[in-house]
Amino acid sequence: MTYHPKSEFMAVMMQRGFLADCTDYQGLDDALSRGVTPAYIGFDATAKSLHVGSLIQIMMLRWLQKTGHRPITLMGGGTTKVGDPSFRADERPLLTEAQIDSNIAGIKKVFESYISYDDGPTGALMLNNAEWLDSLNYLDFLRDIGRHFSVNRMLSFESVKSRIDREQSLSFLEFNYMILQAYDFLELNRR
Repeated sequence: MTYHPKSEFMAVMMQRGFLADCTDYQGLDDALSRGVTPAYIGFDATAKSLHVGSLIQIMMLRWLQKTGHRPITLMGGGTTKVGDPSFRADERPLLTEAQIDSNIAGIKKVFESYISYDDGPTGALMLNNAEWLDSLNYLDFLRDIGRHFSVNRMLSFESVKSRIDREQSLSFLEFNYMILQAYDFLELNRR
């Protein structure tokens, strides 16, 4: 299918090969055409800098801002404490809060080279999910949020399935990562 976007952001993404698939081209294009649209990408703070693979996501946020929209860089100060099991053979080492904060400060320097953080309508936001994840009450979280997740479905995700298929350990801590990512989306939508 060839889709001809109306919004500048989608046109740029398609021209540059950033967009390979979309569940609703028209709906996304309409939302982007109505005015300033916020969008976020999350980054865990497992190191003081990002690897070159993150450049695609950074450039998407840059183009989002350049075409009149509001990028949100979501720093995983909370999810870094859990560790993303994707593409891993073993559990990530647990970092201290001080290490995570130091890593976020280093990563922020990278973003500031590409994205403008200011109070304007398209000024980027940098948020840290530790702000809402650190204060969650575990039992309330399980009752209110956890009940919406099927363990059967979660076991089918590639990040989990590949570890199980290779008979490599997957901790309960890591298994919760995808629920915390979903909660990030809920919290950002509320804000």
